[in-house]
Amino acid sequence: MSNNNNDSLKQENNNFQFIINTQYLKDLSFENPKAPNSLKVFNSKPEIKIDVDIKSKSLKDHGEDIFEVDLMIKGSTYVEKEIMFVVEAIYSGIFTIKNAPNDVLEKVLLIECPKFLFPFLRSIIAANTRDGGFPPLMITPIDFVSLYESKKKKN
Repeated sequence: MSNNNNDSLKQENNNFQFIINTQYLKDLSFENPKAPNSLKVFNSKPEIKIDVDIKSKSLKDHGEDIFEVDLMIKGSTYVEKEIMFVVEAIYSGIFTIKNAPNDVLEKVLLIECPKFLFPFLRSIIAANTRDGGFPPLMITPIDFVSLYESKKKKN
């Protein structure tokens, strides 16, 4: 009977596991280079540019199957071709991901993990742009699947 228990434990230990260990703000920069002129009312609509990138790496020194994922967002706003503000932030998480085949692991790291990080970084960016004297920059939800696929095509 003990063989059956050992077999079921082995099988149980081979199941996919996904754990969010921690998440944190790694880097944040807000620039308002034209202040106070950037805070006046303008007649034209602002042009907003958002860049998103994701990086992941294994943290072997933290243990087996532990990874850090960095979600990087840079937002810049221009009015009449003049820069109003630039906000750059990196929000990171440490994840334990066990028993995932390599192709699945890559997708979990570059699609699923950023989905958990995004709402927190979105809130941080909105608060910082608001605190900088502008309306909060509310970044629309990101399609991480499309971002992953376009990045794969480039490589």
